Amino acid sequence: MPALSRRLLLATTLAALAPAGGARAEGEQQRLVDRARIVVEEFLADPNFQRMRVYVQNAYAVLIVPDLLKGGFFLGAEYGVGVLLARDIRSGAWSDPIFVDLYGGSIGLQLGGKTSDVIFTIMNPTALQKLLTSNFKLGTDASVAAGPVGVGVGAATTVQFGEDIYVFSRSKGLYGGLSAEGSAILLKPDWIKAYYGQPVSAKAVLEERTVTNPGSAGLREALARF
Repeated sequence: MPALSRRLLLATTLAALAPAGGARAEGEQQRLVDRARIVVEEFLADPNFQRMRVYVQNAYAVLIVPDLLKGGFFLGAEYGVGVLLARDIRSGAWSDPIFVDLYGGSIGLQLGGKTSDVIFTIMNPTALQKLLTSNFKLGTDASVAAGPVGVGVGAATTVQFGEDIYVFSRSKGLYGGLSAEGSAILLKPDWIKAYYGQPVSAKAVLEERTVTNPGSAGLREALARF
Protein backbone atom coordinates (compact mmCIF):
# COMPACT_ATOMS: atom_id res chain seq x y z
CA MET A 1 0.00 0.00 0.00
CA PRO A 2 1.50 3.43 -0.95
CA ALA A 3 2.58 5.66 1.96
CA LEU A 4 -0.02 8.34 1.15
CA SER A 5 -2.82 5.76 1.12
CA ARG A 6 -1.66 4.37 4.48
CA ARG A 7 -1.70 7.86 6.02
CA LEU A 8 -5.19 8.54 4.66
CA LEU A 9 -6.41 5.20 5.96
CA LEU A 10 -4.92 5.89 9.39
CA ALA A 11 -6.53 9.35 9.54
CA THR A 12 -9.92 7.89 8.59
CA THR A 13 -9.64 5.17 11.24
CA LEU A 14 -8.68 7.62 13.98
CA ALA A 15 -11.55 9.90 13.02
CA ALA A 16 -13.95 6.99 13.40
CA LEU A 17 -12.53 6.12 16.82
CA ALA A 18 -12.69 9.67 18.16
CA PRO A 19 -15.89 10.99 19.70
CA ALA A 20 -18.02 13.26 17.55
CA GLY A 21 -17.52 17.00 17.92
CA GLY A 22 -20.06 19.54 19.09
CA ALA A 23 -21.80 19.80 22.41
CA ARG A 24 -20.55 17.50 25.17
CA ALA A 25 -22.87 15.82 27.63
CA GLU A 26 -22.89 17.55 31.01
CA GLY A 27 -20.58 15.86 33.48
CA GLU A 28 -18.50 14.04 30.85
CA GLN A 29 -15.27 15.31 32.39
CA GLN A 30 -16.31 14.16 35.87
CA ARG A 31 -17.26 10.73 34.55
CA LEU A 32 -13.76 10.36 33.10
CA VAL A 33 -12.20 11.43 36.43
CA ASP A 34 -14.35 8.86 38.26
CA ARG A 35 -13.40 6.15 35.75
CA ALA A 36 -9.72 7.04 36.19
CA ARG A 37 -10.11 6.59 39.95
CA ILE A 38 -11.53 3.11 39.39
CA VAL A 39 -8.61 2.28 37.08
CA VAL A 40 -6.10 3.35 39.76
CA GLU A 41 -7.89 1.23 42.36
CA GLU A 42 -7.85 -1.78 40.01
CA PHE A 43 -4.09 -1.42 39.46
CA LEU A 44 -3.57 -1.14 43.22
CA ALA A 45 -5.53 -4.36 43.82
CA ASP A 46 -3.77 -6.36 41.06
CA PRO A 47 -0.74 -8.30 42.39
CA ASN A 48 0.79 -8.18 38.90
CA PHE A 49 1.46 -4.47 39.40
CA GLN A 50 3.23 -4.52 42.78
CA ARG A 51 6.41 -3.00 41.33
CA MET A 52 4.39 -0.20 39.75
CA ARG A 53 4.10 1.40 43.20
CA VAL A 54 7.69 2.64 43.28
CA TYR A 55 7.27 4.18 39.81
CA VAL A 56 4.19 6.17 40.85
CA GLN A 57 5.86 7.15 44.14
CA ASN A 58 8.79 8.66 42.20
CA ALA A 59 6.86 10.05 39.23
CA TYR A 60 6.60 13.75 38.47
CA ALA A 61 3.20 13.10 36.87
CA VAL A 62 0.90 10.30 35.79
CA LEU A 63 -1.37 10.04 32.76
CA ILE A 64 -4.34 7.70 33.20
CA VAL A 65 -6.19 6.61 30.05
CA PRO A 66 -9.22 4.41 30.82
CA ASP A 67 -10.44 2.22 27.97
CA LEU A 68 -7.76 3.08 25.44
CA LEU A 69 -9.31 1.71 22.27
CA LYS A 70 -7.35 -0.29 19.73
CA GLY A 71 -8.99 -1.73 16.65
CA GLY A 72 -8.46 -2.79 13.09
CA PHE A 73 -7.30 -5.69 11.02
CA PHE A 74 -4.58 -4.59 8.61
CA LEU A 75 -4.37 -1.13 10.21
CA GLY A 76 -4.01 -0.82 13.97
CA ALA A 77 -5.07 2.47 15.58
CA GLU A 78 -5.37 3.78 19.13
CA TYR A 79 -7.53 6.48 20.63
CA GLY A 80 -8.24 7.48 24.21
CA VAL A 81 -9.05 10.41 26.47
CA GLY A 82 -7.05 10.64 29.68
CA VAL A 83 -6.38 12.67 32.79
CA LEU A 84 -2.95 14.00 33.71
CA LEU A 85 -1.99 14.85 37.30
CA ALA A 86 1.33 16.16 38.66
CA ARG A 87 2.95 15.22 41.97
CA ASP A 88 4.50 17.83 44.27
CA ILE A 89 8.03 16.49 44.77
CA ARG A 90 8.35 17.97 48.26
CA SER A 91 4.99 17.01 49.78
CA GLY A 92 3.99 14.14 47.49
CA ALA A 93 0.52 15.67 47.07
CA TRP A 94 -1.21 15.20 43.73
CA SER A 95 -2.63 18.07 41.71
CA ASP A 96 -6.09 18.30 40.19
CA PRO A 97 -6.31 16.80 36.67
CA ILE A 98 -6.09 18.21 33.18
CA PHE A 99 -7.47 16.37 30.14
CA VAL A 100 -5.66 15.07 27.06
CA ASP A 101 -6.31 13.08 23.88
CA LEU A 102 -3.99 10.21 22.93
CA TYR A 103 -3.70 9.19 19.28
CA GLY A 104 -1.53 6.43 17.83
CA GLY A 105 -1.37 4.05 14.95
CA SER A 106 0.69 1.31 13.36
CA ILE A 107 0.74 -0.63 10.12
CA GLY A 108 0.90 -4.39 10.26
CA LEU A 109 -1.12 -7.57 10.67
CA GLN A 110 -3.50 -7.13 13.59
CA LEU A 111 -5.83 -9.67 15.16
CA GLY A 112 -9.10 -8.65 16.75
CA GLY A 113 -9.59 -5.55 18.88
CA LYS A 114 -9.40 -4.58 22.52
CA THR A 115 -9.53 -1.85 25.08
CA SER A 116 -6.81 -1.30 27.65
CA ASP A 117 -6.65 0.69 30.86
CA VAL A 118 -3.28 2.41 30.71
CA ILE A 119 -1.22 4.43 33.20
CA PHE A 120 1.87 6.34 32.07
CA THR A 121 4.37 7.42 34.74
CA ILE A 122 6.37 10.52 33.78
CA MET A 123 9.68 10.27 35.61
CA ASN A 124 11.34 13.68 35.19
CA PRO A 125 10.31 17.34 34.84
CA THR A 126 11.74 17.71 31.33
CA ALA A 127 9.47 14.97 29.99
CA LEU A 128 6.49 16.57 31.72
CA GLN A 129 7.18 19.99 30.23
CA LYS A 130 7.58 18.48 26.76
CA LEU A 131 4.32 16.58 27.16
CA LEU A 132 2.52 19.88 27.75
CA THR A 133 3.66 21.25 24.38
CA SER A 134 1.42 21.15 21.32
CA ASN A 135 3.32 18.50 19.33
CA PHE A 136 4.38 15.81 21.81
CA LYS A 137 5.09 12.28 20.59
CA LEU A 138 6.11 9.32 22.70
CA GLY A 139 9.43 7.86 21.63
CA THR A 140 10.37 11.06 19.80
CA ASP A 141 10.14 13.79 22.43
CA ALA A 142 10.61 11.42 25.37
CA SER A 143 11.81 7.83 25.74
CA VAL A 144 9.16 5.29 26.67
CA ALA A 145 9.25 1.68 27.89
CA ALA A 146 6.89 -0.90 29.33
CA GLY A 147 6.83 -0.99 33.11
CA PRO A 148 7.68 -4.24 34.94
CA VAL A 149 4.78 -6.64 35.48
CA GLY A 150 4.63 -9.96 37.29
CA VAL A 151 3.19 -11.78 40.30
CA GLY A 152 5.38 -11.99 43.38
CA VAL A 153 8.19 -9.74 42.21
CA GLY A 154 7.74 -7.34 45.12
CA ALA A 155 8.01 -3.56 45.25
CA ALA A 156 11.69 -2.67 44.96
CA THR A 157 12.91 0.28 47.04
CA THR A 158 15.86 1.11 44.77
CA VAL A 159 15.12 1.35 41.08
CA GLN A 160 17.05 3.01 38.27
CA PHE A 161 14.59 4.93 36.12
CA GLY A 162 16.39 4.91 32.80
CA GLU A 163 13.44 6.03 30.65
CA ASP A 164 11.46 9.26 30.65
CA ILE A 165 8.08 7.50 30.69
CA TYR A 166 6.91 4.01 31.65
CA VAL A 167 3.68 2.39 30.48
CA PHE A 168 1.55 0.04 32.58
CA SER A 169 -1.42 -1.59 30.81
CA ARG A 170 -4.30 -3.89 31.79
CA SER A 171 -5.85 -5.22 28.60
CA LYS A 172 -9.16 -6.82 27.68
CA GLY A 173 -9.78 -8.77 24.47
CA LEU A 174 -7.51 -10.30 21.85
CA TYR A 175 -4.80 -8.17 20.30
CA GLY A 176 -1.06 -7.72 20.10
CA GLY A 177 0.85 -5.85 22.79
CA LEU A 178 0.44 -2.15 23.42
CA SER A 179 2.84 -0.08 21.31
CA ALA A 180 3.12 3.48 22.63
CA GLU A 181 5.96 4.55 20.32
CA GLY A 182 4.88 7.43 18.10
CA SER A 183 1.62 8.08 19.93
CA ALA A 184 0.66 11.75 20.10
CA ILE A 185 -0.66 13.39 23.27
CA LEU A 186 -2.66 16.60 22.84
CA LEU A 187 -4.19 18.86 25.49
CA LYS A 188 -7.98 19.30 25.60
CA PRO A 189 -8.40 22.98 26.60
CA ASP A 190 -12.18 22.86 26.10
CA TRP A 191 -12.49 20.04 28.63
CA ILE A 192 -10.18 21.81 31.08
CA LYS A 193 -12.30 24.97 30.79
CA ALA A 194 -15.51 22.99 31.29
CA TYR A 195 -14.18 21.19 34.38
CA TYR A 196 -12.97 24.33 36.15
CA GLY A 197 -15.62 26.71 34.85
CA GLN A 198 -13.12 29.13 33.32
CA PRO A 199 -10.25 29.18 30.81
CA VAL A 200 -7.19 27.95 32.67
CA SER A 201 -3.73 26.79 31.63
CA ALA A 202 -2.21 23.41 32.33
CA LYS A 203 0.47 25.14 34.41
CA ALA A 204 -2.15 26.80 36.62
CA VAL A 205 -3.68 23.39 37.39
CA LEU A 206 -0.58 21.19 37.67
CA GLU A 207 2.07 23.55 39.08
CA GLU A 208 0.51 26.74 40.46
CA ARG A 209 -2.62 24.91 41.66
CA THR A 210 -4.69 28.08 41.53
CA VAL A 211 -7.88 26.20 40.62
CA THR A 212 -9.44 23.06 42.01
CA ASN A 213 -12.49 20.84 41.60
CA PRO A 214 -13.68 18.79 44.60
CA GLY A 215 -14.77 16.07 42.18
CA SER A 216 -11.13 14.97 41.79
CA ALA A 217 -10.60 14.25 45.50
CA GLY A 218 -11.24 10.51 45.16
CA LEU A 219 -8.75 10.17 42.30
CA ARG A 220 -6.06 12.10 44.16
CA GLU A 221 -6.61 10.01 47.28
CA ALA A 222 -6.35 6.77 45.28
CA LEU A 223 -3.01 7.88 43.81
CA ALA A 224 -1.76 8.73 47.29
CA ARG A 225 -2.21 5.07 48.26
CA PHE A 226 0.64 3.96 45.98
